Amino acid sequence: MATQTAHGLAATAATTAYHYVITVQTPRGLMNTRGAVVDVQPGATRAQCLDYVMKPLFEEFGEPIVILFFALEPNQL
Repeated sequence: MATQTAHGLAATAATTAYHYVITVQTPRGLMNTRGAVVDVQPGATRAQCLDYVMKPLFEEFGEPIVILFFALEPNQL
């Protein structure tokens, strides 16, 4: 399974795979839920991961976007 890398950093053995799910409400009132796995380097913050997840949503839907739900957890069980 291909994964994205938070903040465009190359995935290495030092990264940890995180799974996220986000639900937002767009400026036109539409609901949108997405999820994926991202590789996160040590020292990255939850806020940086959220910024990474939100960037394509802002590009697609514009602002403002309301976050209704956001979960970010290690992908490995």
